[in-house]
Amino acid sequence: MPAVLISASISVQTSLDRVAQSELNKLQQISSTIAGQIQQTFSSHQSFAAFLSREPRLLELMLKPGDEASTREVKGRFNAVISTNPEVELLMALDTTGRVLTSSDPALIGRNFAFRDYFKTAAQGRPASTSIIVGAVAGNAGVFFSHPVFDTAGQVVGVFVIKMLARSYGELVEQAAEDKILEPFVIDGDGVIIHHANQNMLYKSLTPLSEKRQAQIAEDKRFRIERVESLNLFSLAKALANSNSFGYVNYSGPDGMPSIAGFSPVLNVGWTVVVSEPESVFRAPLEQLFQKFVWVMVVAGVVVLLLTLLAARVFVSPIKRLASAAAKVEQGDYDGAVTGLSTHDEVGQLSRAFDNMLVGIRDREKVKDVFGRMVSPEVREKLLQGTLSLGGESARVSVLFSDIRDFSGLSERMPPSEVVELLNEYLTEMSIAVGNWGGYINNFIGDAIVVVFGVPVKQENIETRAVFAALEMRERLSSLNKRRRSQGKVALKNGIGISTGEVVAGQMGSIDRFLYTVIGDAVNVAARLEGLTKEFEEFPILLNEETYLALKLDETFVAQNLGEQPVKGRLAKVKVWGIRLVAQ
Repeated sequence: MPAVLISASISVQTSLDRVAQSELNKLQQISSTIAGQIQQTFSSHQSFAAFLSREPRLLELMLKPGDEASTREVKGRFNAVISTNPEVELLMALDTTGRVLTSSDPALIGRNFAFRDYFKTAAQGRPASTSIIVGAVAGNAGVFFSHPVFDTAGQVVGVFVIKMLARSYGELVEQAAEDKILEPFVIDGDGVIIHHANQNMLYKSLTPLSEKRQAQIAEDKRFRIERVESLNLFSLAKALANSNSFGYVNYSGPDGMPSIAGFSPVLNVGWTVVVSEPESVFRAPLEQLFQKFVWVMVVAGVVVLLLTLLAARVFVSPIKRLASAAAKVEQGDYDGAVTGLSTHDEVGQLSRAFDNMLVGIRDREKVKDVFGRMVSPEVREKLLQGTLSLGGESARVSVLFSDIRDFSGLSERMPPSEVVELLNEYLTEMSIAVGNWGGYINNFIGDAIVVVFGVPVKQENIETRAVFAALEMRERLSSLNKRRRSQGKVALKNGIGISTGEVVAGQMGSIDRFLYTVIGDAVNVAARLEGLTKEFEEFPILLNEETYLALKLDETFVAQNLGEQPVKGRLAKVKVWGIRLVAQ
């Protein structure tokens, strides 16, 4: 009997450890998702503030502070924004001294906010934002965004301020929680809880704040309280201190009960999202089961060895089965981890809860997989982490553009279903080729494929990667044509243009809908070079000179200078080089 008890204890502890790890990973994933949504919303609010600051009527008011017509028009515009945007609570136009020229709240007109940090920063020509502020005026928690107003000479002539209600961020936190057992909350850079479903936890710090910091918070009327109380959650605060990445932690909650939490920083905002859960949620069923098991074993000790062995088998087997399923979850085998236990006792209840958890995990993995197919794994990960926002950045890239020769003619001679089958077969081979060299497929345009090297993930030797990807595309096209000829189908031809240069890469579009793409002369040149391949049949791959000069040459391909060539839509000629495999 002691050996059986020890075995059961080990099995239960192993199951607890694995279930705990799985639960920690879940909490971490939820916190990362919430943080990404908050960061995206924060970025959208920043972009909205920048957009409104460029309102022409606002500039007129700054240049003519006392003009009644300008004041009336700006105030009307402010009221229109308030009425159509429930997330907006307040808009203000301030002159360079910090005095409010007009506002959606008439009570603020004439007041001076030069002491506010968000005004000081904007007055120096840089946009600014705050953490959650309750403030002394409206008393509603919100975030202030300020933006300088520039005249035509680029001089700061005023400051535009907008306050977004904190509930727009709080709703994201509450919606992401799967059930009421989870406890999601957000802390600011001072370690103060700025969002929590439990109002008693709101505006309390994880650890005691310094007297200097207490005085600053009270003076700013940030939370409209005289003093921030501490929850004394030192272990949680230590795990979050100076953390720039997501993670998880075991800690003692405010009530002293053991808890676990996953956390993730909100990038570029200074907040941290924490999703907490009492350990008893997942530990209690197994611990209760083990206690009952021990009791049964003690009682069964008076029974013959056969009954003892039979009882051990009945109770230990389901636990081992659950432990095996937990191990499969840890290994990522979600389909094989189903316990399948249908009993009505505690083991069956725990098994069904375990199986229900698997359904949620599989659904999240499926969504993540489908998301990755739609936007590429690289862009997917950056979106989930909240590192992509509306706008772009300059980057040096190599752009590869390829399409099928006479595709329009082929389409006319084939039924639509065969055209789709041909395209899927062709684009699959081409996608494998560019993927082997780290290319990011930016777009499929009918039979054309646009590939970028160097973004969204920075790479070395982008020119060489692009050229060798093009050469592999040609090799795979040759193999594809052999199969097609053996099936009595027409062979395909394609042309490839590669151009290297500076582009703007990022998410383009509107605040409501955007797409990660690249824009620049290098993209246009790559498309035009692909068109030129029709004039150089012996060179199906054409490069601009910047690509050629950066290549790491070897004996597998031949390069030839084709001189300066005019390209459609470009005044200056392009120095063109032809590339082909030695065997061609």
